[in-house]
Amino acid sequence: MKKIYKGSGAGLVKKIVTYGVLIVTLLISILPLYWMWQAALVPSEKLNIDPFAVPDRLTLDNIINAWTVGKMSTYLLNSILVAVPRVLGVLALSSLAGYAFGKLKFRWRDKIFSFMLFGMMIPVQAMVIPLYYNLQNLGLINTRWAMVIPYFGLSMPFAVFMMRAFFKDLPDALIESATIDGCNEFTTFAYIMAPLIKPALSALLVFEFMWSWNDMFIPMLVVYKDTARTLPLGLMFFFGKYTADHSLIAAGVTICTLPIVVVYTLFQKSFISGITAGAVKG
Repeated sequence: MKKIYKGSGAGLVKKIVTYGVLIVTLLISILPLYWMWQAALVPSEKLNIDPFAVPDRLTLDNIINAWTVGKMSTYLLNSILVAVPRVLGVLALSSLAGYAFGKLKFRWRDKIFSFMLFGMMIPVQAMVIPLYYNLQNLGLINTRWAMVIPYFGLSMPFAVFMMRAFFKDLPDALIESATIDGCNEFTTFAYIMAPLIKPALSALLVFEFMWSWNDMFIPMLVVYKDTARTLPLGLMFFFGKYTADHSLIAAGVTICTLPIVVVYTLFQKSFISGITAGAVKG
């Protein structure tokens, strides 16, 4: 009885410590978001007096001003028009390439795949000068496509690496059965293999959407017109030379974060299953 009691007590202490650490981590993660969302709903004069005080009155004036005067509506539309084709393009191309590298047998397959992975080692900052001149020669500067097309190449190494890992873990018997039934390679990919990698596609969708939505480096390089700016780039113009309206900035950041929260909430289960499955796939 003493051993059972000691064991149960040790287990209880372990649970208390574990849940305590998790609660502290959760609070550390949530408090900055809570403060940002609160600051977006507090009048500027009260926020400047005491930024951490519990508000006695909330208002939507900051969000309305950010949406209209701050042109966040235009920036939001630009971010959507940049993120959607980029994400869909990367998902389509990487899944096809991942299937080819993971399941098809052709000459120099592994060497080509290894060469593609070198793209993960080259920082985008090392390619900005030729990238800018190429986009300028194509007449894409100050257009949304200048923020979409480069990422088809920049995102592909990681995306193909991830898709190949999932396809490689699927049994070859599925392809053999589909071939016996008269399916060609594309039909086998579209109707047999692609439905099996939905968790991987969901995880990659969340990654790509988050990277595209938060990216500021490429838009800052190739876009000068206010009508083509995305949300992160538009937020820069909320800062004055000597002052900054923190309530307006918090409202703009709140508008920026909401789409990411929505996308992650929609794909949360598939994202988690895709990440945990990818951790054991080779």
